[in-house]
Amino acid sequence: MAQRGRPKGSTNKPYRRVLDEYLQNKYKGEFNPVINAIESAIKIQEIAETTGDIADYKASVDAFDRVSKYIQPTLKAVEMSGDTGVTVSLQRKRFDGLQDDKAEGEE
Repeated sequence: MAQRGRPKGSTNKPYRRVLDEYLQNKYKGEFNPVINAIESAIKIQEIAETTGDIADYKASVDAFDRVSKYIQPTLKAVEMSGDTGVTVSLQRKRFDGLQDDKAEGEE
């Protein structure tokens, strides 16, 4: 059976382009939502350090948690079930470009 329309999850590119042009014109080409979010998170952290209130620290942690999704790669959750005797191989990758001192297989 043939599917009609756009594939599930596809973006509305013309709208994104128009929105991007609008924001760049409004903020004179200096608008980046990720940078804005990072700057806001830093301000929230500064406020938390001056007030010492636990609610402010929680807001700071939440802000950095939201921003970190755009900076650090996240791991996918993998569900495994059953008792089939499957061998699982774990590969670790460093994202900072450094090499591990341990040889493969060592713990």
